[in-house]
Amino acid sequence: MDTGFLRVLFDPGRFFEARMQDRPSLKIPALIAVVMGLIGAVSVIPMTDITMAMLPAEMQGLGLLMTIISAGVAFVGGLLGWIIYGFVFHLVSMVFKGQGPLERTMEFTGYGLLPQVFGGIIGTYFSFQLLSGLNIPPMTSPEQMVEFSEELVSVLATDPLAQIAGIVTILFTIWSANIWVFGMKHARNLSTRDAVLTVGIPVGLYILYLLIKLAGWL
Repeated sequence: MDTGFLRVLFDPGRFFEARMQDRPSLKIPALIAVVMGLIGAVSVIPMTDITMAMLPAEMQGLGLLMTIISAGVAFVGGLLGWIIYGFVFHLVSMVFKGQGPLERTMEFTGYGLLPQVFGGIIGTYFSFQLLSGLNIPPMTSPEQMVEFSEELVSVLATDPLAQIAGIVTILFTIWSANIWVFGMKHARNLSTRDAVLTVGIPVGLYILYLLIKLAGWL
């Protein structure tokens, strides 16, 4: 596979300017989104393992089903993230009279997800480190399961690894936002100011949500 698309990480302006010379192609952006989905699917394994360990032996089959469903939802979420970002950027750019096909917007949005692939790998590593060492006591009643779940939520909200993982997510989202600014500038023929607003408004709201969640206010 041609790895030239990795240039978007460090020189997005020139990368997108060069891409404008070719017809829009969603192959690599879609592949990036698929990788995002796969990382998301892997990242839910520690939590689903804990869920299965909490269930009685006769309900282990249900736990396996929950694992498959959770992984499937996480995988689809990676693809939906690409689609939602692309449509939101396209719609917001209309306010600034952006011009350019939706396919180009989706293409450049997909390239902008690349930093979050690396962020997702790091976040998954922290997730495994955080959850793999938990001691899960035997549980025989729904009340015990509820009590343990509440304790687990409390631990995850205060553990330093969880805080670091949240910060990593924010940093890599900002990196993606920087790429998207250049992408929307070219894909939608926007001024730098309008491109910053097109990306900054929705991404800024998302980062605000992450900061509130990181602070434990949700």
